[in-house]
Amino acid sequence: MNRKKISLVLTLMLLISCTFAACGNAQQEESSQEAGTEITVLAAASLTDALDEIIKEYGKDCSDKITTSYAGSGDLVQQIKGGAPCDLFISASKSNMDDLETEGLIDKETRKDLLTNTLTLIAAAETAGKVSMDSLTTDDVGQIAIGEPETVPAGKYASQAFDSLKITDKIQDKIVKAKDVRAVLSYVESGDAECGFVYRTDALMLKEDKGKIIEDVDSRLHDPIVYPAAILSDAPQKEAAAAFYEYLETDYAKGVFEKYGFTVK
Repeated sequence: MNRKKISLVLTLMLLISCTFAACGNAQQEESSQEAGTEITVLAAASLTDALDEIIKEYGKDCSDKITTSYAGSGDLVQQIKGGAPCDLFISASKSNMDDLETEGLIDKETRKDLLTNTLTLIAAAETAGKVSMDSLTTDDVGQIAIGEPETVPAGKYASQAFDSLKITDKIQDKIVKAKDVRAVLSYVESGDAECGFVYRTDALMLKEDKGKIIEDVDSRLHDPIVYPAAILSDAPQKEAAAAFYEYLETDYAKGVFEKYGFTVK
């Protein structure tokens, strides 16, 4: 084989090799696009059901995977401060979001108030007839479950209501503290606490044979219950998180939030 033929064969082999490499890279890129990116959302426990439903619908048209972690807003703030990965944070308390903003951990330009809620008194089915805001200090009511005030906004709002009513000292020995509002709900349904304070959205999840909604707490007795949201300053997936964040303000998402008892801002 002369030099010209050898050169031609080598050139053809090089072209074929480049073609396969290009195809391989294109397939890899296409596969990556199909897989989408992973967005991490940390949110108040009271958002669990509504947000899970919205995420399920969002996933029908978007390949991005949304990983959620639900807990008391104060606990989530500590996780974020500790370096836990997070793209979007939704709090049940303005003060928790203020804390992160003060430390420069959120993109303050993305911060907005999404929702509001109501603090509600619930009771175990067997004791519901004896429970009311007026009876909390009487012998008719034993244990009162609330979220840990330092980490659970609903617990903080309940404590503020007790202070406003000037009954804190009278009921101090009755208080049972829980890790979040869902735990309060569980305590009441199981009868481990005769009554408790949760959000209206959580109260609506009560099983009819296990507990009853007694009454909503006068909003003048505590700070406004607002749910602010923001993208983190060092969010690993800012663009993808921004797209999901925008989806939370669509008519569909607003409808889901309202279905679960939230008021959309």
